[in-house]
Amino acid sequence: MMKRVLSVLFSLMMLLNVCAFAEDTQQANVSGPLTADEDHLLLSFIGDCSIGDATTSRDASTSLTSTVRREGYAWPFSLVVDYLKADDFTFANLEAVLTERARSIADKTKRYNLIAPPDFTQVLIEGGVDAVNTVNNHCYDFTFNGYMDTLTNLDEAGIPHFGTVRPGKEDGSDILGVYEVKGVKIGIVGFCYPLEEDYIQKRIISRIKTLKDEGCQIVIVSLHWGRETHMTPSSWQYDYAKKLIDAGADVIWGHHAHVIQPIMFYKGKPVIFNTGNFTFGTMSEVDRSAGIFQLEYEIGKGGKPVLTMLRVVPLNTQGKPDYRPYELTDENARIKCLNNFVYKKTVKGYVQLPAEFKYSGVVYVNDDGTVYC
Repeated sequence: MMKRVLSVLFSLMMLLNVCAFAEDTQQANVSGPLTADEDHLLLSFIGDCSIGDATTSRDASTSLTSTVRREGYAWPFSLVVDYLKADDFTFANLEAVLTERARSIADKTKRYNLIAPPDFTQVLIEGGVDAVNTVNNHCYDFTFNGYMDTLTNLDEAGIPHFGTVRPGKEDGSDILGVYEVKGVKIGIVGFCYPLEEDYIQKRIISRIKTLKDEGCQIVIVSLHWGRETHMTPSSWQYDYAKKLIDAGADVIWGHHAHVIQPIMFYKGKPVIFNTGNFTFGTMSEVDRSAGIFQLEYEIGKGGKPVLTMLRVVPLNTQGKPDYRPYELTDENARIKCLNNFVYKKTVKGYVQLPAEFKYSGVVYVNDDGTVYC
């Protein structure tokens, strides 16, 4: 009789634990836009934004260019803009040349040359984007002059930008981003592949030092890197990210693969290996999982901002003729998307996201650099 009573009690305890876990998971599954109070700083990162088209398809009625002309500048970001306007600062990778130069000067060695009308800077403004990376494998699609058109058009629209390309050369540019938000000085450097060479790494590290010397309290390294369409990083990227964090970087923000990849922590610093596509005018048939990647820092206690939370809002991207990323609301679809960020293998020196992340999309960071859901 006693064994039966104990068995019943044990079953009840297990049931209560399951219910408690479900309740905790539900509480952790923060839904809707977050707005940071005065003691916290909320930064958002989004992936590849090709707010134009390939030269071969831009005149089609289903192109992104034609869609924006019909629907208005706000269209591409309209289903998720509330998230990007509620935060304190949003970074995006701009992957199109903002120019009116003729197709005849496009890079003949490439299958797709990505171009957007100069006035499409308004797409970024109405989409809640605060600064853009301009350095990627398409930034010179219309030669150095086309790249300079992009920078000029961004400047005229009042959109901050950053990126280092061909440093030290006449047809190069080296712009570091420095922004003060809620009294916090944020610095960012952007580089594009190929990155494996030691001399490129040394150049990135020198710019990290420059930003630190300028008093930047959060230093972000934006890397256009990795293998296209691969859902996991290349082996060399793990050591590369470690060295940049050891040199003083606080965040590694990757893009280029057109798909999302796992998120890990090294010494308590987030390494977002790839943020995938966000809105892309010339979209290939790849996994359409995407996200809005948010970092929250505690800033109210003075001194250096302290990372307290990482959150991913799970999305899907869309191709023609809509092009708008949208939030996943179906529970199974959300879990499937978020599970891509949880790496199943152990990587030396790294802390993987807990398995529970796939249910919540949120991970909290302790003072000692450990993470939990």
